[in-house]
Parts: sequence; C-alpha cells; structure tokens
Amino acid sequence: MDLKSASREPHRDVFVLSGGANRGAVQVGMMEVLLEHGIVPDALVGTSVGALNAAFMGLRPDRARVRELRARWMRLSTRDIFPGGTLSRMGHLLRQRPYLFSPAALTRLVADWLPAENLEDLPTPVRVVTTPLTGDSAAYHRHGNLAQLLLASAAVPAVFPPVELPASCGHPGLHVDGGIADLVPISGAADFAPTRVFVLDASVPSRLPRGRTPIDVLVASLGVATRVRPEPDLGPGVAVHRLRTPDLDIRMTDFSSTARHIADGRVAAEQLIDQLIAQREQELASRGSEETEVLAPVPARRSTIRLWDRRNRAS
Repeated sequence: MDLKSASREPHRDVFVLSGGANRGAVQVGMMEVLLEHGIVPDALVGTSVGALNAAFMGLRPDRARVRELRARWMRLSTRDIFPGGTLSRMGHLLRQRPYLFSPAALTRLVADWLPAENLEDLPTPVRVVTTPLTGDSAAYHRHGNLAQLLLASAAVPAVFPPVELPASCGHPGLHVDGGIADLVPISGAADFAPTRVFVLDASVPSRLPRGRTPIDVLVASLGVATRVRPEPDLGPGVAVHRLRTPDLDIRMTDFSSTARHIADGRVAAEQLIDQLIAQREQELASRGSEETEVLAPVPARRSTIRLWDRRNRAS
C-alpha cells in the first residue's frame, strides 16, 4: 500500500535524522522501507551523522539514491572517519590539540559524499544542526557552505576540532557537533509545517561506557542528555512517528556491523508500516460505515388516513 497517495489528504512528511556515529547506518534501512511504501520526505533535518545522511538524500530522495547511500555505508571502515592509533591520539594530547582524531579523514569523506556546494542548492530542503560554542541553543542552518556545515555538525567535542563557520552560514563563530544541543532534532521540523514527522533515531540507548576513553564517556553522556530533554510539541495536527533499533553494544567507532544495523533499521520501519496500514484500514472501515448510514434508503412510510381525516373528506 502506498501510504502517501492512499491518504484522504496529502501529507507533508519530514524526516528527522539523529546523530549516532556508526549507528547512522540504521537510518539507511529505515529510509529504504519508507520509500518503498511511498513515504517520500518533503524535507529533512539532520544532526551529526544524520546530517550527512540527510544531505546525501536531499539531492534526490528516492529508492535509487538510498541504494547508493547503502553502498557507501557498506564500504565505510573506522579509519575512514577515525584515523590513526593510540600513538597518534597521544601525540595530539601532548601537543595540546583540542581533539583526539585529525579531521582530515572526515573532511575527505564529506567531500566525497557532498551532493551540492551550498545547503540551499539541494532540491529537497534540508536543515543541518550544529551547536555554537558561544550560543545557548542549537543552530538549524538553512543555507551556507555544505561541507563546512557537515564538518561542524559532526565535530564531536574532544574527538574532532571545532569548526569556524562564516557569517554566510547564518551563525558565525566556532561550532561543534549538533548533538550537543539537539541530538534528535525534532524541533527543526517545525520550520516546514509538517503533518507527519518520521524520527529516524540512531542515538545511543542507555548504556554504561565499555571503556574509559573520552569518546566512550562522551557518547554515553550524550545519550543521557537527549533522554532528559522534553519532547518538543509540534502541534495537535502533527503525527510524530519515532523509529528505534536495538543496541548492538559495540563501540561507536566500530563499523564492522553496518549490515546488521541496516537490517535492524528495516525491521523497525516495517513494524511502523504495519501499524500505519492497520490504522488506515480502520479509518477506511469507519468511513465506509458512516457513508453507508448516510446513503442507506429511508424505509417508505405506510400511507395511512386517520379517522378524523376520513370524516373531513366525507363532509
């Protein structure tokens, strides 16, 4: 069933893609299923790895494009984003650099995946979320150099260096990972006046850090931060559907389970589709019974002449 064209009223659908490092692969599986059932985003909002996925799909949000995204994810390895070993990380610390990993590999990845030079050039509107270090809330960018914005959105503090954004991006200054201020950026969807929001949640579930490295502790802390925030209210006419997957309990820098993440994303989306189909069938059945009642013929009333009417006619 095409769940977009089957609706009584046309929907305005927005996909919201959270951060989540290697778990961003679950969003690929989720989008595959949604697109297969005719749910095509009119706009996308993304934080961190979700911003990278959202920008890639903003060029052309169709099934062929998401297949290409899957292929790129399947080729990813740890060194494509987090290069170097323990010695290089120690070197950064000894040199008092504000990061553990060089941004060179991430910069190359962003350049390779880049679908347009500027955010506003994407055919499907996309909002990229960053956290300004001098601000008090998330920045939801609608224009600016896309490569710079994606690097800033993924600049996990202490893992990658902050990114200096120019005034052309709307919020000049140093920015870090959008997940610090809004890891699951549902609030960014309000800008598009949606009727339905599909939250592709790849954020890390509650877990104790497996190690004592800065990135382990930071990722666990981000998970806590997003869970204590209240869910934003988009209004009574907006249906919010959140998709989640099980935690595989692997390090966020480990990309060896990408295929499993994609498969789990598909399962989560298929479960939601089943719910939407059941809901739609109930609506159709209810509407059908109402229409039957309205169109049902009124039983003919028997023609009777009351006694006093007969007397009047006789006279």
